[in-house]
Amino acid sequence: MFIDYLALMLVNLGAGLALLALYLFANPDKAARRSWAAGFFAVGFLGLVTSLPMVVMWPLPGVFNIAYGEPGLYLSLAFLAAAITLVFEWEPYVPAIYGLFGGIYAIVVGIRMANLHLSSHPTVALTGFVLTGIGGILVLPAVHYRANRTLTIVTAVILGLAALLWLYVGYVAAWGHMQDFAKYLPASMLVKK
Repeated sequence: MFIDYLALMLVNLGAGLALLALYLFANPDKAARRSWAAGFFAVGFLGLVTSLPMVVMWPLPGVFNIAYGEPGLYLSLAFLAAAITLVFEWEPYVPAIYGLFGGIYAIVVGIRMANLHLSSHPTVALTGFVLTGIGGILVLPAVHYRANRTLTIVTAVILGLAALLWLYVGYVAAWGHMQDFAKYLPASMLVKK
């Protein structure tokens, strides 16, 4: 039996996208941005400790380690960079630039997953990756033109929709994994007869 913590990764992703959407919607002034750092750090740290082992050790079957682990690792580093930026009260352009390329990566992964029919619900996966990617691409102009409330709100709505989708998928996965692993015993608890 493989170890599957993808539900946790998806809920963390959804929480991070929701946090980013709220940050853009709130449009905090420079003095208030520092208070957001802890949330970005939490998302980045949890993403790092779950996605890095997935990329290195491949606990899931097949390509799912690539499809979820690599974008998860990339996004985790973007959230950690955002946290550092907010702590030091720097302008968040560099994490936004980094996130732009992660957004493109998410779209590529989503399209390829749908193309190869790699999910039991390829349309849901495609929609989640594409919404996440478009949101990631739009963060840079939304940060740069933060006075343009239409742009920041549209970006926040797209990120919010992506967050809702990943949260739903993550919670459904957690529900199913609880049943799948209900009778699982680690090797150290197996009794030989």
